[in-house]
Amino acid sequence: MLPHTTEVLIIGAGPTGMALSIVLHQAGVDHVLIDRLAQGLQTSRAGVIHAQTLETLEPLGVTQR
Repeated sequence: MLPHTTEVLIIGAGPTGMALSIVLHQAGVDHVLIDRLAQGLQTSRAGVIHAQTLETLEPLGVTQR
């Protein structure tokens, strides 16, 4: 169930929406992330993750593994 109020509404749980959600969560900002799909897909279209992408994601704390 969605809350009645929020500071930020993010539409789309793609890479940009997920990264924004992580940043807002870490900053303690109340937000809601919604997507058209009820569940995430268990596949990836990416064959590799490029170094620039890893460098961009590193400050979010999602690259350790």
